[in-house]
Amino acid sequence: MRKTAAIVGAGILTATVAACGGGTQASGGDKTLTLAESVTATPWDLARASMGPEAQYYQPVYDTLIRLDTKGNPTPNLATSWSYDKAQTTLTLKLRQGVKFTDGTAVDADAVAKSLLHTKSGTASAASEIQDITGVDVVDSHTVAVRLSHPSASLLPALGQVSGMIASPKALDNPKTPVGSGPYQLDTSATTAGQTYTYTRNAGYWNTKAFPYEKIVIKFLSDPAARTNALLSGQLDGATLSLNRVKTVKGRGLNVVTYQPGDIEGLYIWDRAGKIVPALGKVKVRQALNYAFDKNAIIKSAKTGLGTPTTQLFAKGEDGYQAALDDTYSYDPAKAKKLLAEAGYPNGFSVTVPDLSANFPQEQAALTQSLEDIGIKVKQDTLPTDQIFSAMLAGKYAMSYFKLGAPTSWDKVQLELTKKSTWNPLKYDDPKAGDLIDRIGTATGAARTSLMSQLNTYVVDQAWNAPWDVIANAYATAKDVKVTPQPGSQYPPIYNYEPAGN
Repeated sequence: MRKTAAIVGAGILTATVAACGGGTQASGGDKTLTLAESVTATPWDLARASMGPEAQYYQPVYDTLIRLDTKGNPTPNLATSWSYDKAQTTLTLKLRQGVKFTDGTAVDADAVAKSLLHTKSGTASAASEIQDITGVDVVDSHTVAVRLSHPSASLLPALGQVSGMIASPKALDNPKTPVGSGPYQLDTSATTAGQTYTYTRNAGYWNTKAFPYEKIVIKFLSDPAARTNALLSGQLDGATLSLNRVKTVKGRGLNVVTYQPGDIEGLYIWDRAGKIVPALGKVKVRQALNYAFDKNAIIKSAKTGLGTPTTQLFAKGEDGYQAALDDTYSYDPAKAKKLLAEAGYPNGFSVTVPDLSANFPQEQAALTQSLEDIGIKVKQDTLPTDQIFSAMLAGKYAMSYFKLGAPTSWDKVQLELTKKSTWNPLKYDDPKAGDLIDRIGTATGAARTSLMSQLNTYVVDQAWNAPWDVIANAYATAKDVKVTPQPGSQYPPIYNYEPAGN
């Protein structure tokens, strides 16, 4: 299974229904699709772009080299065809001819090479997805050869997401306004940064039929209740939905789809070396945390029964996933206390976690109560909501509630398990894991799968995190809008929306 990235640090900022305008409008055949996002936009510079739900802000403007279909498989887009060399370390792509950026510049091999290398030069998650690229050669005006340090099953899926978006060479470095070759362009006169983003049709786009809406409006609304109320009042055409509101929203006649994108939620332990909280440097302490959570009860109460219990970072269908690993830790508070005592903490310890209850109230409550039940004293740090995400990335917290997804298991490794990973904020370095990751990077076939399984087993045994479940997601649309979920994506890509009945 290939999936789109869904890194959710997420929904951490607040907004109100008052920020909403109207929903779908019809006027002289012009149709507007109004969507809500739970996170604010990241910079227009693709070298600083994120791969999570922020992707919806980029999709109208920046077209991708590859288009992932509704099963997550790569199909032609700006690249019409591609092939690997025998060593699987050079990917040659043939580019669509006659395509231009909205500033009139041609989308040619030189522009593609510059854009990919610019994105790779960054440090955010879009850049991390293509760090295996060592160079991009211009073969001719419409052919590029992407060189890799080793074979990578994740490159093609990455080129179908933010990492594979192409920006005009005239607007690469910190552009105030994005310039791409996508189906829409940003209408700055109807855009308020951090609140509302309006996109109008790019009349010169090569594939207009794939995008039936004349205008797309994306509004930042982090508050789940605000999103639901805006949907019910007709101010929105699409938004993610809290699972406990699915029945209500369906009852009002709106369309709701539920799906599992493969994201893993639970307690993520950032301080595995014990830099902030020394206790977390001991494996028995981390294992104790895994025994503290009643996963089935959390799924029932916080997820209305939707979700699959797990103890591992990889979801079913991903390389390295092993069903047997999900039996490693059961709910056993007594065993948790015993392990804490054996590790030298019979009375537990204290830890400060970010307070995410504004957006994840039941999850935050479950985390806090479960830890306190085994003797761990939890202090919830309440920051201004627009500072929590950056504080987590800066390594302020030893652990927190979190959920993480990525296109492939290798991408999950790159996002969290390496010393340089974006979601390894305290830069934990484990030599055994590092050796396995290095070997995976150069392996192919069955050998690679076996090494990935070994890495997964090691991470679970060492209790790097305390996962709860593979999450289920719900997405609601207005009666006259149909959307198809994308594997691995919390928010469906904009090309998966269409008028109902089409």
